[in-house]
Amino acid sequence: MIKITKTVLLIFAITILFFNCSKDDTDTPIYLDSLIGSWSPVVGLMTGEIINGDYGEVSFTYTFGECSTENSRLTFKEDGSLDYTMYRGKLDKGCTIFESSKNVVWESVGDSTFIAEGIISQLNNQGTYDDVDIYQQAEPYLSEPDLVKIQNDTLILFYDKIPKTNLYNTRFFYARSY
Repeated sequence: MIKITKTVLLIFAITILFFNCSKDDTDTPIYLDSLIGSWSPVVGLMTGEIINGDYGEVSFTYTFGECSTENSRLTFKEDGSLDYTMYRGKLDKGCTIFESSKNVVWESVGDSTFIAEGIISQLNNQGTYDDVDIYQQAEPYLSEPDLVKIQNDTLILFYDKIPKTNLYNTRFFYARSY
């Protein structure tokens, strides 16, 4: 009788472990599948304060210009390459490429982040382009976000985690382009 009870308990324990370990976490999207595609910039937000454990008022809003929102793209490809082109100017006066990528690659790190490395060509004051290593620049916030999250058709890049919270100081929002 004791042997049968131990066997039943062992089978029960293995069953519980199997189902708990193999259960999909519905809160964690599959970033590789949902990240692939093109994204257009929408807005960047910097948080001023935390109220009751959530974001308070925004202290700074980075607004992308009309050429950027209309023409700029951040495109993650299945082969690990990343195409990035940022425009500036006004639609009625013509748009100019402000930044573009050269040999940029991305890699999934865990479930939520990516690392981009390569070169971004940036328009300088002389009207020519300078090649800048993507790790050495603050803009366009492509390299090493602290968290990448996809909600519906919005890509959110999070930077500068606020200590003792699950919140981030800077967030850039991109809409899926079709």
